[in-house]
Amino acid sequence: MARISHSHVSTCCALAIVASVSGSAARAAAPNSCSFLTPAAVASAIGQPVTGGTQSVVNDPSSSTSICMYRAGSLLISLSVNRLPSAAAARAEYEDELSNSRAHDSSGSAQKTALVPGLGDGAFSAADGPAIGLTGLRGSFVIGIGLVGGGATAVPQERLRNLLQTALSHS
Repeated sequence: MARISHSHVSTCCALAIVASVSGSAARAAAPNSCSFLTPAAVASAIGQPVTGGTQSVVNDPSSSTSICMYRAGSLLISLSVNRLPSAAAARAEYEDELSNSRAHDSSGSAQKTALVPGLGDGAFSAADGPAIGLTGLRGSFVIGIGLVGGGATAVPQERLRNLLQTALSHS
């Protein structure tokens, strides 16, 4: 697999977990992220069978984010769902993630961040080598889908948009 350990996109899930744990005690309980996308929906979007998608992971009981992982061969797919106490708090988190992604673009990396119109209350994509991320906002939820590994860039952008739209519709 290509070097992805330094990629902003490939570390989005780990950063989302760390960010969600560092907040105040007023955070909402983490949702069951695996309930937002079925393995069949993910398989349809990426065009191949997937495994996983049944166990939400929360690394800390006080976290407001859970992660659901899927796998299709060497392609890893992550779904992070962060439920914040209010739409304003979610907007702030989303804006912070967008700002961080744009800052990474400017740091000399190959990553490219772009706004994605028409999804939820806001969305953006970030791509860097074998990693693609799509992050959306709806109400008090910030939801991210990440693809890392062989075949990530072959998944049509429209399918990823539809997948994020499906996840956002469950928020």
